[in-house]
Amino acid sequence: MRRHLALLLLAAAALMPLSSSAQQYTGLSGLIHVPSAEMNHEGDAFMGIHFLNKAMTPDTGFLLAGQKYDTYDYYISLTPFPWIEFSYVCTKRKSAVSEQLWDYHRKDRSASLKLRPIKEGRYIPAIAIGANDFGTGIFVKNRTDVQLYFFNYYIAATKHLNFGGNELGLTLAYRHFFRGYNAKWNGLVGGVTFRPAFFPQARAIVEYTGNEFLVGLDALLWRHLRLQASLKDFKYPNFGLCFQLNLLGRKYTY
Repeated sequence: MRRHLALLLLAAAALMPLSSSAQQYTGLSGLIHVPSAEMNHEGDAFMGIHFLNKAMTPDTGFLLAGQKYDTYDYYISLTPFPWIEFSYVCTKRKSAVSEQLWDYHRKDRSASLKLRPIKEGRYIPAIAIGANDFGTGIFVKNRTDVQLYFFNYYIAATKHLNFGGNELGLTLAYRHFFRGYNAKWNGLVGGVTFRPAFFPQARAIVEYTGNEFLVGLDALLWRHLRLQASLKDFKYPNFGLCFQLNLLGRKYTY
């Protein structure tokens, strides 16, 4: 545990002089594992990869000899308008190469979509609805031949409060997973973000997934390289990076 904490602190030290904005491992905006009503900038396109500790994956579909294993995913995403985001994700799965050798020869493909019908105002929070790994899941009830390991849908509300130049972000969401083995993440989830006045480009994240807590930091380097590091229950590290480009030619610092 101490080693993992040291790694996170090292990552934090590396990220602090940079600018930041949170992202999910799905490639969409959000917290870490929890969705939010925040959106990426209009025209933003992402291409990235994310390491997923075995504690972050479903309890079915990512087993080897009856044991869960660490994996990773890679994705592309786009925000064509300020009220919609979508992404396409491939999560690697292990399979047998021989009786003695296993490797990441399989992948689980999924698509995610997020819509924000209500933009944040002075007195009202932003409201977003979305779904991860929905695919044909919206047309089936409980077919076992459709994998949908990550399929969930949600509604989220996010409000930012400013005091003394600091920014506090509050997110509350209701989420439901399609498969019963992910039920531990169902129900009310949420998190808090903090952006300090002395360095507004940095943001720290604390969230509750419905089953455990995550803490993390993320950052944007040189407007194009985005990083994220997090710990689940203070002992399971996750981290990722992606290349970001605004297709409309707009320049953002976070």
